[in-house]
Amino acid sequence: MRSKLLLSKGTLSGVLFFYSLGVLAQNWQDPQWQRLLIYRTTLTGQESEADTPEFFLHPQGKERPDLELEALIGALEVEDPEPTKNAFCRFPARVRWLKKHRPVPASKVQCENYEKFRDRLAAKSVSVVFSSYYLNNPASSFGHTFLRLGKQANEVRDKDTTATELLDTGINYGALTDGAGPVVFAIGGLTGWFQGNYNAVPYYYKVREYNDFETRDLWSYQLDLTSEEIDLIVDHIWELGHTKFDYYFLTENCSYHVLSILEAVRPRLKLHARLPRLYTIPSETLKALTAEGLVRKVTFRPAPSTQFYHQLQLLTATEQTEVRDLVDSGKRPETADPRRRSLVYDAALSLVDYKYAKKILKGDEDAQILKRPLLVERSKIPVRSDDIDYSYKLLRAPHLGHGQKRLGLGYVNRDGKSMGELEWRFAFHDVLDTDVGYPPRTRLEVMKALVRTDGTEVQLRDLSIVDVFMLGKRDQFNRSPSWKVKLGQTQTRQGKRDLATQGFSGGYGLSFDLGPVTPYLLAHVELGYLSEFERRVKLGHGADAGVLSDLGEHWKMLNLFEARFGEWNESRILNELRYSDSDYGAGAFHTSWPEDGTWETGLRLYRYL
Repeated sequence: MRSKLLLSKGTLSGVLFFYSLGVLAQNWQDPQWQRLLIYRTTLTGQESEADTPEFFLHPQGKERPDLELEALIGALEVEDPEPTKNAFCRFPARVRWLKKHRPVPASKVQCENYEKFRDRLAAKSVSVVFSSYYLNNPASSFGHTFLRLGKQANEVRDKDTTATELLDTGINYGALTDGAGPVVFAIGGLTGWFQGNYNAVPYYYKVREYNDFETRDLWSYQLDLTSEEIDLIVDHIWELGHTKFDYYFLTENCSYHVLSILEAVRPRLKLHARLPRLYTIPSETLKALTAEGLVRKVTFRPAPSTQFYHQLQLLTATEQTEVRDLVDSGKRPETADPRRRSLVYDAALSLVDYKYAKKILKGDEDAQILKRPLLVERSKIPVRSDDIDYSYKLLRAPHLGHGQKRLGLGYVNRDGKSMGELEWRFAFHDVLDTDVGYPPRTRLEVMKALVRTDGTEVQLRDLSIVDVFMLGKRDQFNRSPSWKVKLGQTQTRQGKRDLATQGFSGGYGLSFDLGPVTPYLLAHVELGYLSEFERRVKLGHGADAGVLSDLGEHWKMLNLFEARFGEWNESRILNELRYSDSDYGAGAFHTSWPEDGTWETGLRLYRYL
């Protein structure tokens, strides 16, 4: 009898052994297993993007998904009583996946920290949040995305959108820069010098950081996920919590890793495959989410500046001045009508929130003294403030913007001579492109080249490594500066010759927001090297005076006069009109150089990709 029992046990062990081998052979190539451990195909095989050894159980787990699966099965069979070393506690997402493929023994260890994490998140919904473009910080020039785990299901929030939103949890991926400045960040972010990691913080902290401190609008893309997928996301985030990755600003950035989490919980998704090659821009990831059918609803949370300027549009010019005087000097409005008076006070309170957000949130007494009397006086007016309808903003959501790559073809007549043009822009947006989904009055172009030929010679007219131009909002409430920076090659005009010049140029000045028309004036400086004929350093200074006109949803016009003084006494007049939508554009331009009488007129066609 004893021998039969031993035989039965041996047979059972043998069956389980060969069954486990079968699981290993079949399932280490399972797409979900590969994505949970973030394996990518390389020239030599496979390698996980995770760079922390503790993310793996096997010493070769980073390159060997088969050995890592074998190590997981072994760790579950011989359970470590210490929760920090126990595979059930460390890797709940992998265990959840494994249970779908083979029996898994029950855990005898209580994973207290993991359970507290799940209870704290209490996730019933998931959104991808887009924080709008912020050119004053290089890390956020293209926007930022992070996950929001909601404590209410989407169906509940549909009925009461403000109930518990601020109690949600933000899951953010970012670079560990140790306070590096913009130059160091730019170099380190492009080369993978920094490492990145995930962190979970209350959502109201992210609202404070982006919405209040940086006055950036927040767009929430609610995802259509099952409760099982949401639970797996929480488990996967727990596994990623102590893991570091090499951070690359243009590729493996915040948005890239958000998509990695979503692909891990729903393996049939092909989000990364929808992104442009060679770079990952946050708004492009939103388009990928939409194209894959993941987005069930888009909601908008305005920045204090957006709320203030929306309210300002409801006021007359006289009432707008009353708002300014009320905040600056405490002078009460002369408007007698309670309804109009309430609008003035509402706008004044929004202006204080906009201008003094940091001080108010930090409990600064001077800011509180400024706001308190406004609240008291507003409470005396028996008129309820209307809810602000931001539905019009949804028509300009970031996923609706034009493609960031742009191909251009053009015809140019220069002093009676016909030429053709070919342009390619790697990314991102031009001041004359449609603003739907993008910041207005802004140019941010990376790697743009413009080539011109007359059939016999080819000339590189422009090569921009980076070209930034921003017209700040300047009115009686705001004094934001206007500025520009360009690094690359352009053409210097001298003595009826075009001289290729490589270097840097920049400018600083002011602009005036006059509704559809924005005039501006910038001081200009440049440092370059003339690589043709002259072959020497060029130091230049001058001024740019221009007018940017918004002629409707799709039409824009730029009128520009550039003057350069001193040794480089040259000037240029440019007039350009363009139509553009999310897919195509067309424009006409005329340029002249008064010093030598040269002129050119042309037409350009664009395709946004």
